[in-house]
Amino acid sequence: MTLFFMACYSKFNLKQLAVLGLLMINAYGIYLPKVMATERPNIVMIVLDDAGYSDLGIMGGEISTPNIDRLAQQGILFTQFHVTPNCSSTRASLMTGMDHHLTGLGTHGPQAKNQKGQPGYEGYLNNKVVTIAEVLQDSGYRTMMAGKWHLGNVNKETWPSGRGFDDSFALLNGGASHWDSSPLLPSKPSYFVDNNKLVKALPDDFYSSDYFTDKIISYVETNVKTTNKPFFAFLSFTAPHNPLHAPKELIEKYQDYYHGGWDKLQLTRLHGLKNKGLVDKQVKPQPRPDWIPAWDSLSASQQEMSARTMAVYAAMIDRVDQNIGRLVASLKAQGKFDNTVILVFSDNGPSKTTMADYMALDGKGSQFIASFDNQLDNVGLANSNVDLGSGWAYGLAAPLRLMKGYQTQGGVLSPLIVKAAKTWPKTNQRVTSPVHVMDLMPTFLEIAGAKHPAAIKGNDLLLMQGSSLLSVIQGNDSSEFDKRGFGSELFGIKAYRLGQWKIIKLPPPYGTARWQLYDLNSDPGETSDLARKHLEKTKQLIGLWHQYADTNGVIIPDELILYAKPPN
Repeated sequence: MTLFFMACYSKFNLKQLAVLGLLMINAYGIYLPKVMATERPNIVMIVLDDAGYSDLGIMGGEISTPNIDRLAQQGILFTQFHVTPNCSSTRASLMTGMDHHLTGLGTHGPQAKNQKGQPGYEGYLNNKVVTIAEVLQDSGYRTMMAGKWHLGNVNKETWPSGRGFDDSFALLNGGASHWDSSPLLPSKPSYFVDNNKLVKALPDDFYSSDYFTDKIISYVETNVKTTNKPFFAFLSFTAPHNPLHAPKELIEKYQDYYHGGWDKLQLTRLHGLKNKGLVDKQVKPQPRPDWIPAWDSLSASQQEMSARTMAVYAAMIDRVDQNIGRLVASLKAQGKFDNTVILVFSDNGPSKTTMADYMALDGKGSQFIASFDNQLDNVGLANSNVDLGSGWAYGLAAPLRLMKGYQTQGGVLSPLIVKAAKTWPKTNQRVTSPVHVMDLMPTFLEIAGAKHPAAIKGNDLLLMQGSSLLSVIQGNDSSEFDKRGFGSELFGIKAYRLGQWKIIKLPPPYGTARWQLYDLNSDPGETSDLARKHLEKTKQLIGLWHQYADTNGVIIPDELILYAKPPN
């Protein structure tokens, strides 16, 4: 390159050479976009695992989250940010800007017989897509991650280190103990990797949220001291995914909060959302499904144990917030906070999955469950293993319908908080247009001035399907996103959203097995089916869903799997 420019200098004057240089920069995909002043912004993406829509203080929740709330108050709150209903499919979309069916993660967990071996159902990120990390790494960013990966297998090329991360400490599995390496399922050991090496043992003082944050802070500090490149940091918490674990002092902080039960929590959370102006005053509570017991039907001892598990959950969210505060403090100490874009969101809604569900899925378990100390005073501490269950998941999703695993709003809606770079134009404070997790990668590439490649490692790549949110973040109109539709499918459950309208098809007892239509502007909880009243709108959206399925190679399972199965 140097010889090329020397040769050019002998033939062109300085003005001509400057023009030629700019052409060369564009040819190499590292052009200077409008977001760049003297330094490209850093990007920090923070993902919670199985959090409820109204968990955060900024959303009217009762859990203490001052650090996240402060980021939202200083930045932008997207109130209609859509993810997928499960962990790996959301991560596939956020890492690629693609519908998950095209990435290799067409389904989550066990596959139906007709899905096995089919394109898009490889079970790991395939070679048809490129990750955010790979593109940003090639465009001069230092890329780093710590926490849950859930996008690969035991083959190193599927690990974070094989998909563009310079620095990584990752849990490959979908979940594990937060205190040690105890597995979520007895037949599937937990795999932690440090860059391209398996971790033989975790430190004695390991607690997932603390340790993952320590790693990200260390990676950023090292980068600042050495290369001082712009950086992309992915902090992927496993909290509050079960098993529920938290420091003792934080559990005690919330021990008296939840004795009123999930029916009361549903009402309290709805009241909080209304007070924040996040839902209209006329929105009614979500009816409790028949398959979820009333809190008053539990015995006193069952209520006491269940209230304790919910206190552990709240403590986990609190601890995540404390760690985000530590990361923000570190960025400020290094002079990097102002020029860093920070995003916070959850990968899906709250989880109803119990240990009994896991054991049924695994086919083993009696001895595994018996190995834990789940006495009341030890719940949430080392060597315990408990979960929320469907009741608390119902309360946490208020006033939205259902929870993790379902394309209902309770499963796919998360607040998205964006703290923008300080030098950017005045930003929107609250955005109500529907946006999608696929929009994150295009946003990051525009921020970084990077281009999506046509091929990588000899493989032709699919084009991103998301749209950049940068213009909206910088204060411009978001109405174009009201006109854009997006589909969804997982476990044979289908949905499509276009503006205020949404159709969904759920098997019993979760739905009617027929297409249902909802006006989400007036009915965010999907309580009043309008399919018969608005037949033409229903037909329009059904047609759009079929186009979506054809475009993305959706294969409907030929058997009931996972969340489509009736509850135990």
